[in-house]
Amino acid sequence: MLTSLSRHAAYRIAVSTLWFLVMVGLPLTTFPPLFRLTGAIVAPFSAIPLAILLMVWLVPYLLERGTFPAEVVPYLYFILVALLVTALSFFLNGYYARGKDFFDQSLRAFFTVAIGLSFYLMVAAFPRDVRTLRQIMSLINIGGLLLILWTVMEIVVLRTRPRVTDMPDFIRMIRNTLAIQSPSMIYTTRVTGFAYEPSWFVRQFNLVLLPIWMAAAFQRESIYKFRLWFLRVEDLLLAAGLFVFGASSPRIGLVALLTSIGYLAVLLLIRLHRIILGWYLKKRTKPTKHLLGVKIILAILMVAVMAGFAASALLGYAELASGWDYRYALLLQSPFSGLDLFSMSTTELIYLARDLAFFERVIYWLGGWQIFADYPFGVGLGNAGFYFYDRMHGAGLESYEIRDVIYRANYLPNTKNLWTRLLSETGFIGLAVFIVWLYVLWRSAGLTRRSKSTELRIVGLAGQLFLLAFLLEGFSMDSFAMPYEWVMAGLISAGGWLYRRELAAAVESPASIEAGE
Repeated sequence: MLTSLSRHAAYRIAVSTLWFLVMVGLPLTTFPPLFRLTGAIVAPFSAIPLAILLMVWLVPYLLERGTFPAEVVPYLYFILVALLVTALSFFLNGYYARGKDFFDQSLRAFFTVAIGLSFYLMVAAFPRDVRTLRQIMSLINIGGLLLILWTVMEIVVLRTRPRVTDMPDFIRMIRNTLAIQSPSMIYTTRVTGFAYEPSWFVRQFNLVLLPIWMAAAFQRESIYKFRLWFLRVEDLLLAAGLFVFGASSPRIGLVALLTSIGYLAVLLLIRLHRIILGWYLKKRTKPTKHLLGVKIILAILMVAVMAGFAASALLGYAELASGWDYRYALLLQSPFSGLDLFSMSTTELIYLARDLAFFERVIYWLGGWQIFADYPFGVGLGNAGFYFYDRMHGAGLESYEIRDVIYRANYLPNTKNLWTRLLSETGFIGLAVFIVWLYVLWRSAGLTRRSKSTELRIVGLAGQLFLLAFLLEGFSMDSFAMPYEWVMAGLISAGGWLYRRELAAAVESPASIEAGE
């Protein structure tokens, strides 16, 4: 069926158009029509064309017995574990709250899982050759470029207007048409692009855009032939992306980015260490007696120089960001002086977080951890909110936001942390299976870096950078419906499948020659 359909030009154009809308529309995190239809804050525009693609491409693909990359299997096992734990959770001592029950919450939770799984399976299965993979990466770059152009305009307006309330009406009109913004962020000095809030904006860069651009720039490769002197397209996109990323003044997002950059720094140091050591040995006329000592001293010096440069750059950024974000000003006031972080009590930790404007997040995280402590096998996907009130630290009542959630909101609280959510809702078994899946992706990305294809090498390193950033980004959001991690996981899986096919072709080729074919 799919083979016959693909022969028609109209069908190919329709599929290409839908993929264009999916990838270019990724920055639209809360699309107003979809938000009004579902009532969900995570309502990405890309889910609409993706749903059509599921019907016109994936269903025929499965009917023709199409397969998925092997990297998909561990995540499917995670979903099975989540289903089992959720089914057993109906035997726990749960209760009703806010007019909701276990079935209602679990159904909504698995609906978000279905959205994420749809993104993952589509991106993993669709690229059946390197050319298609390159096209998808190009569409991602186009979406990233459009987002950067819009954000640069937003930065200019925010930094040149005396008040944030002076945003031009046409900008508000365009934005309100395409995306819904958090009420608390309408007059923020931080850029948000088309995201619901700045942390969602940062997530787009950390989990999709920057990994691809950093991987291409680090390896001095590109999926395009265009060059501007020695600069490639990805180099320019990376520079512009880092600029708008910094204007959002993230904190967890910044740590996530630094983790990815740190990995690149390690790879760079290893490469430089080999080059310098080789040059040193080549210059010597006599054999070196203490080669190990030379290697260690050289490594220590290189790490010290790199760490000093990184610390200076980070401090400089904090000074700059403190000019428009009070949270960085709080960090520069040295709140850690005189504190013994290793002997700190939970209450002291909470109040330290309050001094750093991180109070509510820590309350949510600790609440999720306490739920896991009481229910190590999990309370079922989507059900943590039923148990949060009884396990929330009492200091949380000092927060206006948390009091509003407890006494006024018509929704249940969540842990706002993927890792505590997995622990509290799917238990240690669910988290373990999820981590196994991440490890499989890491291994697959590492092997893909050995490919002869430029596109696959970029995807391989980008996949590893994504996974490192994802470990930290998981501390800021716990939704399964946000498409970014699933898009990158799909690219890793597709890249792994294509690389294995490349290896199989390399093995079969000599055999075919010997057989005289």
